[in-house]
Amino acid sequence: MLLLTTLLPASLALAACGGSDSDTAKGLDAVTISGPVGEAPKLDWKSVMTAGKPAAKVITEGDGAALKKDDVVRVEFTLADGWTHKVAYDSYAKTSLSTLVKVGTDKEPQTLTDLLSLGFADQIKAGQKVGSRLAVTVGSDIAFGGYLGSQAASLLAGLDIGNEDGLLFVADITAVAGPEGTEEPAPRWAPKIVEDAGLPASLDFTGVPEPSGDLEVATLTKGTGPVVASGQTILASYLGQIPGGEKPFDSSYAVGRGLEAVVGGKDASVVKGWSKALVGLPVGSRVLIQIPPKLGYGDKAQGDNIPANSTLYFVVDILDAADTPPQPEPAPTDGAAPTDGATPTEGATTPAAEPSTDASTEE
Repeated sequence: MLLLTTLLPASLALAACGGSDSDTAKGLDAVTISGPVGEAPKLDWKSVMTAGKPAAKVITEGDGAALKKDDVVRVEFTLADGWTHKVAYDSYAKTSLSTLVKVGTDKEPQTLTDLLSLGFADQIKAGQKVGSRLAVTVGSDIAFGGYLGSQAASLLAGLDIGNEDGLLFVADITAVAGPEGTEEPAPRWAPKIVEDAGLPASLDFTGVPEPSGDLEVATLTKGTGPVVASGQTILASYLGQIPGGEKPFDSSYAVGRGLEAVVGGKDASVVKGWSKALVGLPVGSRVLIQIPPKLGYGDKAQGDNIPANSTLYFVVDILDAADTPPQPEPAPTDGAAPTDGATPTEGATTPAAEPSTDASTEE
């Protein structure tokens, strides 16, 4: 998982790729975009593209529901550099994820896809329809200007994006983020999901039996997408709460931000209960998980809201899945002990915070 807080030092800045060229055109005059919504677009370049302030055009208007302010939508997107004509990022690729955009709301980027979505997110507006394809042109200095002097600059440089380049985003509004599939009845052990504006807001444990001590997984919506494989990275929305908790200890629904996490395998970045519950389920599923302490945080308290030996309950929507790119081997550190799984970033929240000691291995 590419968290911005774990990137290279801020001293790494973007190198300028752009420069003078007599064969240039502004914005969409430099390229022809074709192909159906739902597939990676075909780009036919005519010349070097220049771009400044964001300019957006609806290439294909969808026939889905009209978006409202604060809707959270899942977006597949392609980013191409107008100077090099190279595709820097394509969420349709096997090792890439789509991203979530909350209509009419800014977000602080936490991942690579969050960062790249800054180039087009504010062009997804109320009134546009699900199923639409947008093309957005913008200068890299404007799209990422607030981050060019930060750690994120190394990510952009790694994608061969210069600080004077014209950028092209082709964004498909795939769906309002949420489960997609066949609903199934909840079992007796499952707490009731309390919703606010159609989104999970808390769990009601009234009448729910005491935790069984085992991992329990209830599929509330069985998705229709590909099955999640061990070691893949998923994009998920989630809410977590403990029995007796007055409110969730963590939730991504309200802020409209997805969690990108590796599930299963030696590089798992979540507690073991998540990996065991989610691997093998299809994308589009909504599940409710009861995680016993031995598959969660064990005898380690997590802040003030999760005491030691807590049973954890999660609602999880599996929104996307992708193969995880190989991770570089960490540089050796004198005297440092090896660790398994992902190291949490400062301020990280569950379920991607420090797992139990066996969280990165499978039984």
